[in-house]
Amino acid sequence: MVSYLFIVNPNARNGKIGKLWPKVESDIKNQNFDYSVELTKEPLHAIDIARDKGKDFDCIVATGGDGTVNEVANGVYEIDGTFGVLPLGNGNDFAFGHKYDDNYMRSLNILREFKMLDLGVGIARCEDNERYFINIVDTGVGATISVSSFTDAKWLRGFVKYYYLALKGIAKYRVVPSRIQIDDLDEIKTKLVIMAAGFGNRFGAGFNVLPNNYGFRDDFQIVIAGDVRKLYQFYLLNVLKPGKHIGKKGVNFYNGKKVSLEVDKPLPIEVEGEIVSFGARSIEFEVAPRRIKTIVPQELIDLKNEKSN
Repeated sequence: MVSYLFIVNPNARNGKIGKLWPKVESDIKNQNFDYSVELTKEPLHAIDIARDKGKDFDCIVATGGDGTVNEVANGVYEIDGTFGVLPLGNGNDFAFGHKYDDNYMRSLNILREFKMLDLGVGIARCEDNERYFINIVDTGVGATISVSSFTDAKWLRGFVKYYYLALKGIAKYRVVPSRIQIDDLDEIKTKLVIMAAGFGNRFGAGFNVLPNNYGFRDDFQIVIAGDVRKLYQFYLLNVLKPGKHIGKKGVNFYNGKKVSLEVDKPLPIEVEGEIVSFGARSIEFEVAPRRIKTIVPQELIDLKNEKSN
């Protein structure tokens, strides 16, 4: 029988997960899971739990939002364990981008079916930190907005919150002269608005920043937006959610396994809603040397097979 460790962030979704968890756990019991539960107590605690206790379980489940997903995935990757997700947070971008939905009973069924894909992992490095990520890393205005999300508009949730913060963030943001190197391509010089890279397709509770991108890829999809005026940045925000920014002025897409940035003023770095650095001038993203075994819906396996044929 498959054993599961549910790592629960009771503070996710502005504390609502802690209130919801007794009902969720009751449903887990009713489905006869062989399971144990660990509640996180502080930031980064989920990494330690996954690393220190995960070896005793067949599957380690991130229970919360994208921040919890990132922390648990970091610990699971270190011990080469099997990763699962029970999406209960505000954004759930990794889960929704990989064919989960917001019905946690269906997510429990996916976990029980125990169907697996090896998904890509990235490494984000800057002067003072290093972090694995499995969805998207970004810098520029997007990461600046994420920093503000920890203190601003806490009465809002989901896409509405991030759209509101994005409007405020763009109004205040000043473009940053940047030099970007992707693999062995020619250096890119731009006045950076945003750069995002990764294996997922959405961030910020539903902005489809890397359209048609999935974790079974071998390299990053990368988007860079820069050298555009303020009013045009607001326009790009509104075509970003449906992923219609492809081909727009100032927006360029690439594929690669290593990205290096040098920026003229410090910028924050965000992975899955977590802040790796609140300000760095030298930044690097790289595909990690191995993948992470992940429980996924059959729909994602079918999609991978379709794209492989």
